[in-house]
Amino acid sequence: MFLTIFTYISLFMHDLMIIWFFLEINNFLFIFLLNLTMNNKKIIFLYFIIQIISSFFMIFSISINNIIMFNNYIYFILFSSLLIKLSIPPFHFWFPLISKFLPFNMFLILSTIQKIIPFYMLSLIKLNNFFFIYLILLLCSIIPPFMCLNITNFKIILAYSSINQSSWMILLIYMKTLSWLMYFLFYSLTLMSLIFLFSLFKMFKNSMIINNINLNILFLFTLFNMSGMPPFSMFLMKWYSIFLFMKLNNLIVIMIFMMFSSLFMLFIYNNMLFYALFLYKFESKLIKLNHSNNNIFIFILFPLLLSFTILLI
Repeated sequence: MFLTIFTYISLFMHDLMIIWFFLEINNFLFIFLLNLTMNNKKIIFLYFIIQIISSFFMIFSISINNIIMFNNYIYFILFSSLLIKLSIPPFHFWFPLISKFLPFNMFLILSTIQKIIPFYMLSLIKLNNFFFIYLILLLCSIIPPFMCLNITNFKIILAYSSINQSSWMILLIYMKTLSWLMYFLFYSLTLMSLIFLFSLFKMFKNSMIINNINLNILFLFTLFNMSGMPPFSMFLMKWYSIFLFMKLNNLIVIMIFMMFSSLFMLFIYNNMLFYALFLYKFESKLIKLNHSNNNIFIFILFPLLLSFTILLI
């Protein structure tokens, strides 16, 4: 609740120092939630150290900016600190490592709410070092697909998928449009549906399956939406993004890399479906349903239908 409130308030601010203050409040609240829901204190401490390091460089660069104008070095420090908080290559290694041990609800918060303020700060600074942006987008497009090839843990796959989706949002931010916020909203709603499925049926690896034909189809549609399969909302949002990118000739090459990366991620998700729906049998001891199918459909379909409605608007 408070995480959402502080995030919402920060979106109306334009001073980097004030936004940083709300960002740190969110981080401490999230660490407090981790302490309540996790027994693995090493993972919590690792997250705390990473946030402290990135916050130190961030406040240093913002403070220097109050004395002198931004130069390339100060810009690089601030931008790098934001990349650390967003777990974007080459500062991404902590995110998959921590995600593996997080409960599903904490993973959802870390992948959505905790990334809104850093993305917003990224949209406020001038992204005029195109070579650096180009390199970041290239890494976001290449690293996640190859890192997911031999991974069966759903949380790690979703973590690398989040890194891959970040490249689209960074490029939309570079174009100085609010479309990145719409893209982030669609991604968050889709991830919410997927996490609800995984959490409800305690699915952690490809070897676990939902023993219900209706829910199998729903699981199939949700993964197709996340992977950007037409005609789902994430595909339509990527299609719209490509339409915007076509206006800039210097983005053609990186756009091709990003499209091929999306195709690789589609293969990863199809691989998840192949193992989950066809090769493995369900072990009934893992799951005991206490909810009616109608309630499950309502909870999972609502975010998906909402994303379609927003896109039509």
